[in-house]
Amino acid sequence: MIFYGISDVGKIRKDNEDSYYTKAFDEKHMIAIVADGMGGHIGGKQASKIAVDFIAEYFDSNMEKIIGYTSRKIKQAMIDCVKGANKKVYDFSKENPEFSGMGTTIVVCYISDDKIYAVSAGDSRLYIINDSIKQVTRDHSLINELLEMGMISVTQAKNHPKKNIITKAVGSEESIEPDIHTEKFGVGDTILLCTDGLTNMIENENITEIINSGSELSQCVNTLVEQAKKNGGNDNITVVIIRQDKGGEV
Repeated sequence: MIFYGISDVGKIRKDNEDSYYTKAFDEKHMIAIVADGMGGHIGGKQASKIAVDFIAEYFDSNMEKIIGYTSRKIKQAMIDCVKGANKKVYDFSKENPEFSGMGTTIVVCYISDDKIYAVSAGDSRLYIINDSIKQVTRDHSLINELLEMGMISVTQAKNHPKKNIITKAVGSEESIEPDIHTEKFGVGDTILLCTDGLTNMIENENITEIINSGSELSQCVNTLVEQAKKNGGNDNITVVIIRQDKGGEV
């Protein structure tokens, strides 16, 4: 299992409100987290960092137990840690009025052997890529709700004036019910975690082409970021790629 990640401010924003974290505990278990903060440049940056730090610490402190958990207990642990992060961000905003309204998207990926567990809130995404690309997570956004109800088309969604409205985020409300997903992780599969600074700038076909180019993971990640910036770079861009591979670390 090999992995690589990067976070870039993009071409428009002055500050990077994204946060991410990756850690391999052994050859078969690892954690990856990507978050996109909201609530102004100070609040957003703080929200994503608080959430990522909380979840990272949760896994660091509990990994010996989590490795032995059943699938059901793993899923519950992941939901619980995101709920804990939600409380941490929410309480911080209540204790510090200048941060009122802060929140963050989150996507957490825990890999155990050949299985992927993903928990999410907001519109940061997890994909599985092999010969094709599959979005595992569901966007919690107004635009996605309108799409699912058939009220707008995919073409209309791309440039919709309410494109950035998120309907679920860590810390925005007192409680949260994040989504949980499980998928198989086979040899040759690639996992992509990213913020919308990537997916708003690059089409899925181009993402798949870059990841399947045969380049090293670090080069794939940097190429994705540079392409997003070339296409406008309107937001912060965070990309993490994980590949099931028999080779060594990147």
